[in-house]
Amino acid sequence: MKNTYFQANLISPNRINVLLFTSIVLSQNPVFFLEKDSNNPIKLKIVRHISNGATSIFELEMPENYDYGHSYDLVLEGFYRIPLEVSQATEFPGFDEKFFYDGDDLGAIYIFEETKFNLWAPLASRVLLKIEEHGEFHTHEMKRSEKGVYRISLKGNHLNARYSYLVTNSGVTQETIDPWGKGASFNTEYSAVVDIDEIKKMHKHQPQNVIERKSAAIIYEASIRDFTENKHSNIVHKGKYLGMVEPNRKTEAGNPAGLDYLKYLGITHLQILPVIDFFGNDDKDITKSYNWGYNPISFFALEGSYATKPEIPMNRLVEFKTMVEDLHKNNIRVNMDVVYNHLYEFMYTCFEKTVPNYFYRRRPNGLPACASGCGDDFASEKLMARKAIIDSLKYFTDVFNIDGFRFDLMGLIDIETINKGLEECKKIKKDIIFYGEGWNMGAELPLAKKACSDNADKMPEVAFFNDLYRDTMRGGNFRDNITTKGYIGGNLERQDIVNYAIKGSTIDIPFKHRFLSAEQSLNYIECHDNNTLFDKLTFSNEGEDAETLLARVKFANKLLLLSFGMVLIHMGQEVGLSKSGLDNTYNVLKINNMSWKAVDERFAMVVAFAKHIELRKTIAEFFKKHDLSKVISSYDVSYWNNGMLAYTCEKTEILQPFKKMAVLINPTLEQKTYELDDYYHLLLNLKKIDEGYQMKNGIIPPLTIQVLFK
Repeated sequence: MKNTYFQANLISPNRINVLLFTSIVLSQNPVFFLEKDSNNPIKLKIVRHISNGATSIFELEMPENYDYGHSYDLVLEGFYRIPLEVSQATEFPGFDEKFFYDGDDLGAIYIFEETKFNLWAPLASRVLLKIEEHGEFHTHEMKRSEKGVYRISLKGNHLNARYSYLVTNSGVTQETIDPWGKGASFNTEYSAVVDIDEIKKMHKHQPQNVIERKSAAIIYEASIRDFTENKHSNIVHKGKYLGMVEPNRKTEAGNPAGLDYLKYLGITHLQILPVIDFFGNDDKDITKSYNWGYNPISFFALEGSYATKPEIPMNRLVEFKTMVEDLHKNNIRVNMDVVYNHLYEFMYTCFEKTVPNYFYRRRPNGLPACASGCGDDFASEKLMARKAIIDSLKYFTDVFNIDGFRFDLMGLIDIETINKGLEECKKIKKDIIFYGEGWNMGAELPLAKKACSDNADKMPEVAFFNDLYRDTMRGGNFRDNITTKGYIGGNLERQDIVNYAIKGSTIDIPFKHRFLSAEQSLNYIECHDNNTLFDKLTFSNEGEDAETLLARVKFANKLLLLSFGMVLIHMGQEVGLSKSGLDNTYNVLKINNMSWKAVDERFAMVVAFAKHIELRKTIAEFFKKHDLSKVISSYDVSYWNNGMLAYTCEKTEILQPFKKMAVLINPTLEQKTYELDDYYHLLLNLKKIDEGYQMKNGIIPPLTIQVLFK
């Protein structure tokens, strides 16, 4: 209708707010009717009426409360008919409790003879299943059941069939993929039916490297695509799940590449950048675009661009499970980087199309919250949003045998979701680990509920990225302070903070402890975000040559591996990879690739790094019978005038079969002399020292750490 705007919103269980802007002259006593499912209209009472020229606002009272699952039309007599907008009902008191569904059958449940489809859509008045059958799409009416779940069961074998839902909310029908869908078609145009039982039947191989506590985890962060794509190796399935586990692959110089490289390093866990379906990569032609994967489409379906045959929905599940199994066979555990805090462009997501105004947080002005800066914030504190996250975690733990989860911007998720998610996953795998970015972000979720490091005491079994460790060691991390030197770069002004960082931020000097134990401290110097350590040093230590910068990188890596807490190493950090000075390279082709050429050129750094990992594992063997806080308190630190740090321990019961241990750290570019109060020896293996080589005083070269025993 020309020059007319007419809108009706349900604002409480029995109240409707009408906004009318029109140049048409209305009756002095307008009459409103409400039609339910196109049946007999019911006259509504006008409770309030405000008019200002062409604009009128009416508040109407319904004779009975709104009945979920039905269509409603508002009729202004002699004027116009519009669908009633009911999305505000998700904010009515008791909505979450009324419609929370705790069943485990959401999504498409496949068996050979039949597939059942179940969609939670409590506001919807109608849902149709659109499914591919015999090469053509057909629609089927779904039936509403308890808790607003729509259901249908189709006979026959529908494996790999593409499907979507046509969901009608407030009179508007939108086509959407399945929020709980486990399979997806090319570029996620549709969801797809997959056989989860078949994937579960694939052998669950458990790694033989027992992780008795989280601080034993040595985590290597890599992207499926970046680790395998570089041309300077003979990996066949470049950019693919299967490329991660090809045995006997080599660099051009004959050094280990791919899976054999990971084995050579001696890591305990591989943390893979997001593999849950995301925007930014083209499934059909991977060369067209690149994306890290932090703009998720789904919480369940796997990314297709990493599969060899993404046009076959089951293929990506089989290949991902094969990758995990083969890594496990080689004693490498697998952690998934998961993005539950936001989704990309919420208006177009399956969650918003299915249940409008439910799954996302809102600012006080009603606009969607975007504290992540990457997309709209997911309201994890709501019961079904929490269920989506926990169901996803359980799915990947149970079906794919995943060993841990790294939570992107975990501080935007609520504490209860993280704690309950861990509790549920531990029922499946008792040694699973949870850790994440614990920064306090956004005002929409109260601080007391955020899964951020400020609330570490409320999540005693969860670990957090220790940004204090990062900033202390490498210096400023962002553009405005990137030239600031850290300890690695030669800043020796506050070695007490270095001590605080090395001890996992668990002591009370010079700050109050951040974590209950070092098990909660994930120490790192570099990750996929921001500049690589080598590039950071080119800014903060401008003028130093490449040899010196690489020596600093080598020093930093050993220091990291000798610190208390969990350890994270970014792919290529061990050889000082560069991203040409760029930081946020989430969509830059090739720049993030593992350089197998650099591995060849700097293989001595790889050898040293593997030895540092072995040293860490050896030392950890002494401590595993003792509480880590007791071990940390047993170390005395000395700040030497020549710039060195010395850590000494004389607790025989901790160091058995040895009596003393000394860690000498020279962070300077000069060789330093040292003098100890007793003779020490180099460690040969777990139970033996070099008795023929005694040291009480001597010289430590620049950027060197020595570990001695008696």
